[in-house]
Amino acid sequence: MSDATDRGVRLVGRGSESAWLASAGAGAAAGSHVVRLLVGPPGIGKSVLLDGFCTEVPAGVRAARAHGRERTSDISFAVVRELFGALAGAGPVDPALLEGGARWSAPALDEATGGAGPDNLYPVLHGLYWLTVNHTARGPLVLVVDDLQWCDDASLAFLGFLLRRSEGLPLGVVLASRTDGAGALPDRLAEIRTQAGAAVTEVGPLDRSGVARLAVARGAGTGAEPPQAPLLDALTEASGGNPLLVEQLVAELGPVTGDGATDRIHRLGREVVDGLVERHVFDAPPHVRAVAAAVAVVGAEQTTVLATLSGVPAGSVADAVATLVRTEVFAPDRSDFRHDLLRTAVLRGLPGDELDDLRRRGARVLSDAGRPAEVVAAVLLVLPGAGEPWMVDVLLEAAAAAAHRGARPAVARYLEPVVAARPDDVGARTRLAAALAQHEPERAVAQLRDALDRAVDLPSRAQAAVQLAMTSLAVQQAPRAVRVLQDVLDTMDREFPADPGPEATELRTHVEAALLVVGLDEKKTVAATIDRMGRMARPAGRTPAERQKLAMMTVTLAMDGDDAAAAVDLARRVLLVDEATLGGWAVLASSLVLRLADEVEESTAVLDRLVVQSREQASAWTYSLAVGTRATNHVVVGSLAEGEADARTALDIAEQEAWRGNTVVPTIALANVRQQQGDPEAALELLDGIVRPRLEDFAWEYHDYLMARAGATADVGDVDRALSTYRRCGDSLDAAGIANPVLAPWWVHAAVLLADTGRAHEAHGIVEGGAERAARWGTGRGRGLALLARGVVTAGPRGEDMLREAVEVLEGSPARTELILAHHLLGRAMLVSDHAEDAREQLRRAATLAARCGALRAARVARELLVQAGGRMRPPTGSPLDPLTGAERRVVALAAEGARNREIAEALFVTLRTVEVHLTSAFRKLGVTDRAALAGIVDAARVRSA
Repeated sequence: MSDATDRGVRLVGRGSESAWLASAGAGAAAGSHVVRLLVGPPGIGKSVLLDGFCTEVPAGVRAARAHGRERTSDISFAVVRELFGALAGAGPVDPALLEGGARWSAPALDEATGGAGPDNLYPVLHGLYWLTVNHTARGPLVLVVDDLQWCDDASLAFLGFLLRRSEGLPLGVVLASRTDGAGALPDRLAEIRTQAGAAVTEVGPLDRSGVARLAVARGAGTGAEPPQAPLLDALTEASGGNPLLVEQLVAELGPVTGDGATDRIHRLGREVVDGLVERHVFDAPPHVRAVAAAVAVVGAEQTTVLATLSGVPAGSVADAVATLVRTEVFAPDRSDFRHDLLRTAVLRGLPGDELDDLRRRGARVLSDAGRPAEVVAAVLLVLPGAGEPWMVDVLLEAAAAAAHRGARPAVARYLEPVVAARPDDVGARTRLAAALAQHEPERAVAQLRDALDRAVDLPSRAQAAVQLAMTSLAVQQAPRAVRVLQDVLDTMDREFPADPGPEATELRTHVEAALLVVGLDEKKTVAATIDRMGRMARPAGRTPAERQKLAMMTVTLAMDGDDAAAAVDLARRVLLVDEATLGGWAVLASSLVLRLADEVEESTAVLDRLVVQSREQASAWTYSLAVGTRATNHVVVGSLAEGEADARTALDIAEQEAWRGNTVVPTIALANVRQQQGDPEAALELLDGIVRPRLEDFAWEYHDYLMARAGATADVGDVDRALSTYRRCGDSLDAAGIANPVLAPWWVHAAVLLADTGRAHEAHGIVEGGAERAARWGTGRGRGLALLARGVVTAGPRGEDMLREAVEVLEGSPARTELILAHHLLGRAMLVSDHAEDAREQLRRAATLAARCGALRAARVARELLVQAGGRMRPPTGSPLDPLTGAERRVVALAAEGARNREIAEALFVTLRTVEVHLTSAFRKLGVTDRAALAGIVDAARVRSA
C-alpha cells in the first residue's frame, strides 16, 4: 500500500477535523494568524491528521514540522532546531534571516555550542520571534509540532512567546498533544492551551461505521464487505474507536472471520500493542529483538551506533530494521517506531536491570560517537544516578551547552544528578542554584544554604553567601541573608591579613556590595546597614564589584539624607564606566541618587543609556526596570505624558512575562500620573492591584506607595484618611532610619492638608523636622519644600514671604509638580491678603504650567481660583498628543524620529502588528496621513511643554 493510500485509509471518518486543520494553511496564505491545537489520547489519529494537513498545504505556503520526543524532551530547543532546520533544508540558515533582533536566535539553532551566551532565555526567544517574522516576510508559513507533551521546555517557551505575539503575521501554528486518561492536557501546556483559546479540538474515537471502513481497508472481512455485525461490535468495543488499536487488532488477527474470532478480539482487547510487541519483537530472532531495544533507548541512530549498542553486525542491523518495518513495528520512512506506544511497550518489556544497563551503554556509545552532550545526557537523565565519572563530565558539558542558550530549567535538570553524585561539590551546587533562581528561587536558596554548610574555605563560602543574598531578594528573605553576609565579613576580619592582596580584597568588596544591596531592601535592616556602611572603606570604582559597592554606598548616603553633593560625586564615579552589568543594579542605584539630588536630567540620561544597552542585549527585565524607573523621573519633572508612556511600557512588557508581579515602581508612577490628571479613583484602583507580598516591609516601594495612596485619597475627599496615610509614611521612615526629606516628602503634603482644614497648628512639629532634614540634604528642591511647608502653616505676610521664596527656589529645581503647588498656594495667600492682581498672576502661572505638564486637575483648580480672583483664562487643553494612549505615544515618538515599523517593534519589545495598529489609530486621532505631518505635531507638542 502506498504512503498516500495508507494515509487516506487512516483518515477515514476524519473529514471535519481535516477541514478544520486545512483552514490554518488557508489562513496563513491569506495573511492571517491562525492557531490550531489537536488533543486526544494516544493512537487516536492526531499524527495522521497532521500528515494529511502537511501534504495539502496551499501553494505558496511553506510548512515546517517537528516532533516532541520523550527521549529528547530534556534537550533545549530540540524542537526549535527541527522546525527551523526543516525550513533551511540541508543547509545553514540564510544569514539574511538573522538580521536585526533575529541575531539572538543563534544559540538555539546551533546544536554545538561554545563561547558566551545569554544569561537568560528571553533574548533567545526574542531572536526566534524575529527569525519567524523574517521568514514570514518571504511568504506565508505554517509551523507544525506533533507530540507537544514531550516538547522540551525551551521550545515550549518559544511557542508560547510566539503565540502571544503572532497576530498580524501570515502564520499558521498547528500543534497536537496527547491527553491523559481523564482527557486533560499536561499542566506544562496550560499557557499554550490558554493562547489557543477556542482553536482547540479533541480528536474523538471512530464511530462504528468508521471502524468498519478502517477494518476493511486493513484487510478485515471478506472482499469489500466489512466484518459481520458481532465481529464489528467486538472490534469497536475492544478498540474503543482508537484507530491505532483497530489497525493492530486487524493486523494481529488477520481476516476477522470464522468461529472464535469475537472471543479472540475480546481476549486481546486494549493489550493488543503489547501483544504486537511480544509477537514481533520479543518472539522475534535475537538480532531483531536487540535492534528494537537499542532503537527504543537511543532512537533512529546510524547503523554503526545501533550495531555497537545492540552487539549485532551492521548487515544484520539492516535486516532487523527491514523486518520491523515489514511487521509495522517501525515506520516505513525511518528506522524508528511507528508510534511511541510501541516504543514504550518495548521498554516496558525489558527487565529493569537490563534496561538500565542498556541505557548506560547507550549513553556511552553516543558519547563515543561524538553526539552532542545534551543528546547523551538525555539518556543519562532516566538512570537512577550518575554513578560514573564520565557521566558527570557529560552532564556538566550538557549544562554548559544549555546555559549557552539561556535554558536555565535544562541546566538545572543536568546539574541535579551531578550534585547528587558529588554532594560536596560547592561549585556544582551554586551553578544549580543559579539555574533555579529565576523559576524556583526557594529551591535555589535551599541549595545555596547547603553550599554554605559544605564550603570548606572562606572564598567559597563568601561567593556562596553573595549568591544567596541576591537570590534571597526574590523570596523576600533579605534580613536572613544580611546575617549570613555579616557573619562572612566578621570571619574575614578575623582571618584575612592586614594586606590580603587583590583577590581577597575584591572578594570582600563583593560581599560588602551584596550586604548593602540586601540590607537596604527591607526597612528592618536599613539602620544597621547604614551604620555598617560608615565603617566600610570607600572603593575607587575600578572594578565591577567596586562600582557596585560604590553605587550602594551612594544610595546609603542618600537614604541617610546627609550631603547631596557628596552623594552625587560618588554616583558620578560609579558611572564613569558605562556598563549594564549585574542587571543594571549599579546604574539604577546611581540614577536614583541623582534624582533625589535634583540632577534629574542627568539621572534620566543615565537611564536612557541603560535602556539602549538592555535593548541591544534583548534583556527585557533590565529594559522594563529602566523605563519603569525613568517613569518616576518624568513624574517628578512634570512630564506626565512621558511618565505615563514609560510606566505603561514597563507594565506591558511585564504582563507578558513570569515576573509580572514585580512591577511596583511603574504601577506607582502610573498611579501618580492618573492622580495628577484628575482621576484619583483610577489611581487608587491601580494601587489596589499591587500584589507584591509584604509590601510594607520594603524600604523604597512602600513609602512611594503610601505617598501615591495618600495623594489620591485626599483628592477623592477623604482628608482624614489621607493624613493618616501620610503620618504612617513618616512613622515608617523613622522606624527604618531613613532621613532623606525628599525621598517621600510626606511632611509637606500633610502640612498643606492640615492648613487647608484649619489645623495648621498641628503641622509645626512635622514641618520643622522636615525642614531641618532638608537643610542637611542641601538641594534646591528640599529647601523649596521646606519654605513651602513653613509658608503654608504660617499666617500673614511672613507666611506669604516664605511662599514667595519657595517659588523662587523651586523655579531653579527640577520639581515642576511642586512648583505648580507653590504658585497655587502663593496665589491663594495673596488673594486672602487682598492682593488680587498679584494673586491672579501666580494662579495664572500655576494653571499654565500645570496644563503644559498635563496635570489637568491642578490646572483646573488654579483656573477656578483665578476666576474667583477676577481673572480670565481659557480652560486648559493640554498637549496636542492628549488624544493618544500611552502605547500610541511611544510608537508615535519613535516614528517621528524616523524609525521604521520593525525598528519600533524591536525597540519597544512589541510586535509589528501592534506597531501598525497604534500608528493607524494615531493617524486617525491626529488627523494626519503621513509621518512628516506626525513629526510636526510631535515637535509642536515638545515646544508647548518646554
